Amino acid sequence: MSHNEHLPTTEAPNPLNTPLFTERVEFLKSSQWWNKEQLDQFQLKQLQHQLWFVSSHVPHYRELFRSLGFSWQDADSLSVLKQLPLLTKQEMQENPKRFIPDYMKADRLYHRSTGGSTGMPLTIFMDLDHLSRDKANTQYYMSTMDLDIFHFRSIRLYGDRVPEEQLSKGHFWHQANDRMLTMSCYHFSKETSPLFVDKINAYSPDYIHTRPSAILPLASYILELGLTVSAKLVSIFADGEYLTLGQRKVIESAFKTRLYNVYGHTEGCVFGHACKDSDNLHFPPQVGILELIDDEGHTVSREGGRGEMVTTGFNNKMFPMVRYRTGDIGVLTNKQCTCGRHYPMLKAVEGRFQDYVVDKHERLVPLAPAVFNYNDFDWRGIAEFQVHQTRAGHLVFKVHRDQDCAESVEAMTQRLKTDLFPIFGKTFEMDVTYVDGISRSAIGKLRYLEQNLDIQKFSRTFSGV
Repeated sequence: MSHNEHLPTTEAPNPLNTPLFTERVEFLKSSQWWNKEQLDQFQLKQLQHQLWFVSSHVPHYRELFRSLGFSWQDADSLSVLKQLPLLTKQEMQENPKRFIPDYMKADRLYHRSTGGSTGMPLTIFMDLDHLSRDKANTQYYMSTMDLDIFHFRSIRLYGDRVPEEQLSKGHFWHQANDRMLTMSCYHFSKETSPLFVDKINAYSPDYIHTRPSAILPLASYILELGLTVSAKLVSIFADGEYLTLGQRKVIESAFKTRLYNVYGHTEGCVFGHACKDSDNLHFPPQVGILELIDDEGHTVSREGGRGEMVTTGFNNKMFPMVRYRTGDIGVLTNKQCTCGRHYPMLKAVEGRFQDYVVDKHERLVPLAPAVFNYNDFDWRGIAEFQVHQTRAGHLVFKVHRDQDCAESVEAMTQRLKTDLFPIFGKTFEMDVTYVDGISRSAIGKLRYLEQNLDIQKFSRTFSGV
C-alpha cells in the first residue's frame, strides 16, 4: 500500500468526510456476512458493469475488445475473464493515458506512484471516489478487530522521517495529530531502543501501523535487551512487504500482541485482511476479483497451490485494470474460515517475483523463508543486510555490522558460510561483503534483495526453500 501521493492543484475534500466513504463502510460491514451465492452474483454484476464501462470509455480496452471480437454482453459468468489477456505493468507504463477514460484529463486526477519494490515503478491515476472507497477499505478491516480510524490512538512506524528539530533533541518521533504518533525507523540501536520502548509505553497506543522490515529491528532489540512493552496493544497492523513466520514470531513476542497482516497494493484492485479466527488473508469480493494463475496460464485450484495474483478491480473507474498481473505470489487455501465470511483466502503472499533468487539450474527460490528463519541462524552483530544477484547461481550478501559488534569480520564471515548459506543447498555460490550502511527506498522500505535479473523469464521454474 506504500505510495507517494500527488493531488490536483485545486484542493479537494477529505475522502474521510465524503458521503461515499460512510456509505461504503456500511456496505462492507453488512455484506461481509453474505453467502457465497450473493457474493458471486454481486461480483458478476460488477464485472459486467466494468467491462461495459471500459469498452465504452477506455481506449486500451476498446481497441483490445475490438481486436478480440469480445463483447461485454457475453459476460454471463466470471469465467469470461479467461477470454482476455493478462495486463502487465509495462503495458500501462508505456502509455498510461490510454487507460484513462476518454472524457477525463489526467491533470484533473490524483495520482500515486508505487514504491518501485519490483524495480518497475508505476503511476496510478484516481478520483475522489476511489480515494473514498480506499479509505473505507481501511476503516472496514480495522472494524474486524473492533478498532477504527477516528477514535483510537496509534503509532505509525512506516518509514516516515521525523523533523530535524525533534531529532536534535533526541526525540525520534513526533505527534502527527491528536491520535497518531509517528516514529522513525532509522534510529534503532541498543542505546536508543529503551527510549523507543519508554515512549511507546508512555503514549499507550491501541495499535501500531507498520511494515515488517520497519518494526523488526526494534522487536529484535526488545528481546535481546529484555525490554518490556507494557502498553496494552490491541494489534499491530503490518502491510507492504512479505511477512514470514519467523518475523511474526519475533514481533509478536516483543510486543505481546497479535500481528494482523494486511495485503494491499497501490493499484487498489483488491485487498486482503486476517480476522479474529485466522491469519489467512481474506479478500473481500466486493472490491475486486482475485485470480491465482500458474506458469501455464491455468487457474490454481488445489489446496496449497501457488500462483501469481491477477486482479480485476471494481473501485477505480479512472484507471481501470482488468486481469492485472501484480507480480505477487499467493498460496491458496480452499478451507472455509470459522469467522463466517465466504471470502476467497490465501494462506500467504510469498512476495513478488523480485523477492526470488535464481539458482544455478535457473530455478526460482524464495529468498525470505531462508534468510528470515530465526530458528536456524543467529543474527547478533548484524545490523542490516541486503542480498544482491546479478547472475544465476550467485549471491552477494552485503552486511552492515553493529557498531559494538565484538565478533571479528573473519569469524562472522565463517558463521554465515557455516550456518546460513547451507540453507540454500548447493545450488548457489555465495560471497560476503561488508558495508557502512544499507540505503532505503524513497518511501523508507529496506529492500533485503536487490535483484538485477529479469525474474519473469524464469517464472516457470519454481523451487522451494
